[in-house]
Amino acid sequence: MSVWYAIPSARSAAEAEPQLAKWRSMGYRMALWRELDADPIQCDFTLSSANYPGYHVATNKLCQEILSMDSAANWIVIGGDDMDPDPTKPPEEIAAECNEHFGGTFGVMQPTGDRWSFDGRHVCSEMVAGSPFIGREWCRRMYGGEGPLFKGYWHFFGDEEMQELAIKYGIFWQRRDLSHHHHHAMRKGGRKAIPQSRNNGAMFRQMEAIFKQRRAMGFPGHEPLA
Repeated sequence: MSVWYAIPSARSAAEAEPQLAKWRSMGYRMALWRELDADPIQCDFTLSSANYPGYHVATNKLCQEILSMDSAANWIVIGGDDMDPDPTKPPEEIAAECNEHFGGTFGVMQPTGDRWSFDGRHVCSEMVAGSPFIGREWCRRMYGGEGPLFKGYWHFFGDEEMQELAIKYGIFWQRRDLSHHHHHAMRKGGRKAIPQSRNNGAMFRQMEAIFKQRRAMGFPGHEPLA
């Protein structure tokens, strides 16, 4: 069994490498989406394009490649290049626990041991599936086989939609005994390292409007393959 960490990364290699090395050292295989001219980072494979398609499309493509090339990949973790892996358990052990809990790989498990709250009231890791273990069957079947995330979002709200859908199907598991520490820039009073044009209030409000409309309609198009 293999477990992958699959993410787009816009940070410089100097910034991202210390974080991503933690995942490799714990035993995760790694797939990255990088800009064409970005400095290379050690990983198992990299995808890129002239125009970044957004977090959700890029992550879906990474997951599709993983499922195609690695028949032993039963669980894929998504998140960001500013997160730590759980330091207490190797990924294969966590994956085996997920297999047992869900009775297979149609499931989503979110570690919630990182208790950071951006507003002092809501624990971020409990609000959305921001760094989940996603089972192979979820990746293969959701959205009619297009991937684990809704491709219509650019950067925000796909994690919230995933959590709501996993709850709907009764296959969502939050584990406080595991932690993906998020070195979010807001913890240090700074900004998250994504291009400024994509990380602004207008973009957030646009994605929020899409999410609210989709939620009211039951998230159309999410239906899994049989």
